[in-house]
Amino acid sequence: MTDVTNAAPYWDPYNAEQRETPYDAWRRLRDEAPVYYNERFGFWALSRFSDVLAASLDTETFSSARGITLDSIGDPIPFPIMIMMDPPLHDSFRKVVSRAYTPRRIAALEDRIRELCAEYLDPFVGEGGFDFVRDFGMRLPVMVISTLLGFPEEDHDQLREWSDVSLHREEGKEGATPEAQAAMNLTITYYMSQIEQRRRQPRDDMISALTEADLVTPTGEVRKLDDLEVMGMLALISNAGNETVARMLGWAALVLDEYPDARREMAEDPSLISAGVEELLRYEAPSPIQGRYVTRDIELHGTVLPEGAKLALLTGSAGRDERKYPNPDTYDIHRSIDRHVTFGYGAHFCLGAALARMEGNVALAEVLRRFPTWEVDRSAVTYVATNTVRGPSSAPVSL
Repeated sequence: MTDVTNAAPYWDPYNAEQRETPYDAWRRLRDEAPVYYNERFGFWALSRFSDVLAASLDTETFSSARGITLDSIGDPIPFPIMIMMDPPLHDSFRKVVSRAYTPRRIAALEDRIRELCAEYLDPFVGEGGFDFVRDFGMRLPVMVISTLLGFPEEDHDQLREWSDVSLHREEGKEGATPEAQAAMNLTITYYMSQIEQRRRQPRDDMISALTEADLVTPTGEVRKLDDLEVMGMLALISNAGNETVARMLGWAALVLDEYPDARREMAEDPSLISAGVEELLRYEAPSPIQGRYVTRDIELHGTVLPEGAKLALLTGSAGRDERKYPNPDTYDIHRSIDRHVTFGYGAHFCLGAALARMEGNVALAEVLRRFPTWEVDRSAVTYVATNTVRGPSSAPVSL
């Protein structure tokens, strides 16, 4: 066995073992290499809370306009997508989405979320167990986000399958697999067909709202979004909303099994669930890596990040930084959290954060009402293989 005691810190987003348990690697980055360089894949990484927060706020130096995943930074962007823009253009597009992503539309989903929870969970009442992710956690968010957007219900499962395949990455390799690229192409074709339908026959849904909205450009021009711009919005809202919430609910299964006292407290007092969800977001960030392109040389901690560098902002590591959070490796629903960076920060703060929190709160309340205890079969847990989101893809539980 190789002695790694004195080896330099190493973190690899394409390594399955480090994807599942990155905590020691992240801790070493924070302590020994806060400005880390991975020679194999040619990227840099920031891992401390304060550095991730500062970089998230500095969009001029740390740009999203060349891509936001490590394996795509610098590649041509096939269609306009808001998350891959910098201010002021980003702000123009965000205002359009904000007008469509109304509090009314989000609030109207709460009853639908409860109905879906009952539909997925009730069949397992009195049974021996189920797969928390496959039978529940990954089914709920695609139905919710597709309902919000206005996709027909009979298409929701297919959209989820395409989303799962499109995000898959093979261990040790950069870039999308042929299967992932094919799934992305099928999704794009589907989105374009939905946009075409809404332009002919508008409905009371977000797709129609986006096709009808006015975009005010940074130069003051007022125009409608074209089809590719609407498609970029749909892709962002759908994929981000599906995957991150599915992973968050998967982590809830694992973490609350590991911390049964916290689970018991929330089951007995549902008013604690909101704090439990917030702590879960800090403790196990569903999207722990945000990619950026460095636009100028900048020195941090005595190391120069060079212009043109690919940079990973490790939001997952930031949530475990003891410089910010006491006892960060403990899940504590009574922790006082003034802020975390799981949803990003600044210009790119997650537009769907309120919906994700509501899904988490309602889903946990409905689960705990039916199943106040469960035990995860750790030997059967599997994890998604992506370099963007992180969490279990299967988590069998016994009741």
